[in-house]
Amino acid sequence: MEIHINGSTNNIRFSAAHFIPNIEKCSRLHGHDYSVDLTLNGEMVDGVLIDYGIIKKEIRSIIEPIDHKVIVPAVDRYSTHKVENGVCTVNFRQKEYRFPEGDVFLLDADMSSSENLSQYFFTLLSEKIRKHRNIKFLSVVVYEGPGQGAKSEDSIDQ
Repeated sequence: MEIHINGSTNNIRFSAAHFIPNIEKCSRLHGHDYSVDLTLNGEMVDGVLIDYGIIKKEIRSIIEPIDHKVIVPAVDRYSTHKVENGVCTVNFRQKEYRFPEGDVFLLDADMSSSENLSQYFFTLLSEKIRKHRNIKFLSVVVYEGPGQGAKSEDSIDQ
């Protein structure tokens, strides 16, 4: 059995600013209105795969800390960051940004791309739904705009 949840129509969305240091146009600070789609596969239990409300609550708990923040890569590969005295300073390509620490979400990745966001969400969500042993497969798509997104999918290890 497979279920699909459309993030755009189910209010599984967030807005955030970011930059992609190694792509010229995208290296400028800019923002997106993201949405997150989910697909789950597995065996039904008592007539359902999983309660839609449970899975929507779990993904919303993952995206809420990012909403209306600046996404800064926590892995210093293409950019570097330092958090000191309540300020996050980011440097790359002769640019320096300074953000209040509370306005920043540090993403455990080397770039704040939709590809890395989908992998991040997939990892966290798969950990949360492991207790539902009937779920065998998960797909997470992060759209940074209508019709333009990145997908991470794999089996859920029990």
